[in-house]
Amino acid sequence: MNKILLLLFVTSVCFSQSDGVKMISDKIKSSEQTRFDSIAKSLNYKGGDQIKVTVLFTINDNGDIMDIMARSVHPEFEKEAIRVVSELPKMVPAEYNGKRISQKYTLPLVFEIETEKEKAKRLRKEKKQEESQKK
Repeated sequence: MNKILLLLFVTSVCFSQSDGVKMISDKIKSSEQTRFDSIAKSLNYKGGDQIKVTVLFTINDNGDIMDIMARSVHPEFEKEAIRVVSELPKMVPAEYNGKRISQKYTLPLVFEIETEKEKAKRLRKEKKQEESQKK
């Protein structure tokens, strides 16, 4: 699997709606890797390390994400997880008896810090994409 992003593995998040399971990891932007790596490295983590963050939030009856809280080993990782989740687009709210309702969710995130080799590979790929878009 491509480690472009914070390598978010959504291990057990499901939207408990009648229409099935919906994963949200693909909705988080892939351009956040460098930002997260710099935070992690400033806290003496190295490439390949993984940091677990548990994020709790509510999706209200309009599909807005609110009441975001996070738990982790360091407040900086909590802030970053809250920032990332707060930038998610509007969601489909849960339904009960045909009515939209607010629903609380727990999202376990695993942030993986890129190694230098992975970073170089990602940057080469991004450069190729930029060049192909210019043409």
